[in-house]
Order: sequence, then structure tokens, then C-alpha cells
Amino acid sequence: MEENTSPQQPNSLGKASLILGIVSISLVFGIGLCAFVGLQQGWLRIASTTLYVCGTSSAFLGLLGLGLGIGGLLGKNRTKATAIAGLLLGLSGVCMFIGILNTIQGSVGG
Repeated sequence: MEENTSPQQPNSLGKASLILGIVSISLVFGIGLCAFVGLQQGWLRIASTTLYVCGTSSAFLGLLGLGLGIGGLLGKNRTKATAIAGLLLGLSGVCMFIGILNTIQGSVGG
């Protein structure tokens, strides 16, 4: 049985995925928090378009992080930890955006 002893190289796709995942989940959380505060205080209708556009853009960053994480997992002889973390954070950002959007729409009534 032959063992692969070549050193693993850094995974630049994994790093990019991790950065985009962190940015996405942070922005989606912050924008979602603003949306919930706006719903509670009654000013959500005024800022809804702005919050939606910003939230969608942040979720798109998560989608990009998800794609880069998948690409980082496919590279040979590269570390996979950052790619996995970026993939999970990107997916979490997208799922959080969908969950917040569904909750807000259910509370507002459409």
C-alpha cells in the first residue's frame, strides 16, 4: 500500500469561500436583525425595498461562497478544512436569508 507523502498546498478557493461565507452570514444576520426591529417598531414598510436588496446581495455572497467551497473540495492535494467551513457558512447565509424572509412575510401578511 502506497502512502501519499507529498505536502498539501494551501487552498485559495477554500480561503475565498471562507471569507465570503463569513461576510454573507454576518451581513444577513445584521440586515435580518434590522428587519425584525423595523417590523416591531412599525417602520419596516418604509425600508423594505432597501433591506430586501441588501439581504439578497448578502445571500448571493453566500451562494458564491458555497460554489467556491465546492470548487475547493474538488482540488487535489489541497487542504479541505477551509473549503468545508466556507461551504457551510455560505449555505448558512443563504438558508438564514430564506428563513428571515419567510418569517417577515408571514408576520406582515404577504
